[in-house]
Amino acid sequence: MRYLHALLVPILFISMVHAQDKQEPIRVCVSKLKNSAVQFVTPTWQRDELIKAFERINKSKDVKKGKIAPIQAIPLESTDEPDTDVRDKGCGFVLHTDLVVVQHADDPKIILPPPGTIQVGTTVGGPRAYPGKPKSGSPGIDGDDAERPEHPADYRTATVEYRIRRAGNPETWDSGVVSGDGQLSEERLVSQLMDQVANRVAADFRKPHPPAPH
Repeated sequence: MRYLHALLVPILFISMVHAQDKQEPIRVCVSKLKNSAVQFVTPTWQRDELIKAFERINKSKDVKKGKIAPIQAIPLESTDEPDTDVRDKGCGFVLHTDLVVVQHADDPKIILPPPGTIQVGTTVGGPRAYPGKPKSGSPGIDGDDAERPEHPADYRTATVEYRIRRAGNPETWDSGVVSGDGQLSEERLVSQLMDQVANRVAADFRKPHPPAPH
């Protein structure tokens, strides 16, 4: 009996130490996707895809070992307007996303990505990135003789902006842009971008930021 007691005490102590070492979860309220591009996407479904992406990140070894904090993503029913549920749900942050560009391969106008955009599905500067960009020496983007790469009719590019703010504070805490392309439907392409947003947001939380004002 004494041997069993002597064995259990160190195990209990180690368990308590590991419990203390675990990072406190970061609670993030996730708004529905705002669709500024006016394309056919389902904002609620895209929000849920973003939440699933955070759940996949939480399965990483570093999260399980307590080296980095898990992210608890909580759905909101609004887009970018203030949500009264944020305080009730105990969120420390609110994440807003906005679909700003959806471009088809045969569209006449070319919309280049904002600075700092991360491309998904291509290598940076690759020939598949941003369909319709003329080669060097072409007279202009909209010119008739501008050379365009061949793409299927269902080839698309899309850009999503995201913004993080602290709960109760309208100012932006952090923000970013992701962009992608592929032979996909609008919804499926934007869903891939939601995965990139989740990874970028998780990385943003690990960066040093100035403390919140009191």
